Amino acid sequence: MTVLAVTGSVVHRHRAERGVVHLSLVTEGTDRDAVVAETEALHARVSDQATGHRRQGAATWWSAQDVTAGPVAEPVRWDADGASSAPDPDRPQRFRARSAVVVRFADFGALSTWVSELARVEGVSVDALEWSLSHDSRLEAERAARVAAVADAVTRAEDYAEALGLPQPVLVAMFEPGLRPGSGGGAQTFGLARAAMSASSGGDGGFDLAPADIEVRAEISADFTA
Repeated sequence: MTVLAVTGSVVHRHRAERGVVHLSLVTEGTDRDAVVAETEALHARVSDQATGHRRQGAATWWSAQDVTAGPVAEPVRWDADGASSAPDPDRPQRFRARSAVVVRFADFGALSTWVSELARVEGVSVDALEWSLSHDSRLEAERAARVAAVADAVTRAEDYAEALGLPQPVLVAMFEPGLRPGSGGGAQTFGLARAAMSASSGGDGGFDLAPADIEVRAEISADFTA
């Protein structure tokens, strides 16, 4: 009896269905109360807009988080001898307030327009755009990838058995990555890769967002006998 140890893997690509924009709202100045008040007003403005997109169906979810406020640390200065100097006592203390807003869009046109508008607002920073599938599509895509990975392993075992002049192989064990005894720690078996954004000027319509396809990967290893 011959043991055939094989792997099965697959990479499926799907068009992105959701776009998540990460925003930072930051105000800085020498008047602490004014800095906090300005950031609060900016946060309320952006949050109201996010709520509007959610109610209109352009966005599916949003959250506001990571509020921080406090003094800005003075930069360390070094002299020619490599010694640090004390902060300038005549320089007024500066303060910074920051909040973060994250919005998940289903309507990429609305996302493009909003990002273009926010890019022109003082104190707003567009930190990142991430692309993904909807929850239901992700589950379906992961299941399809798992089935395809198993089929790939079966085909490999059959090919090897045929090449060796052996009968139809019989499955005796199958493992997800990291679960085969002696293989060490496991990696994430199935998941969605985050696609990078490519963007160009979109004229009056804002940024022309072109998300890369979402990759759904699955891999298994299996033992057959023949």
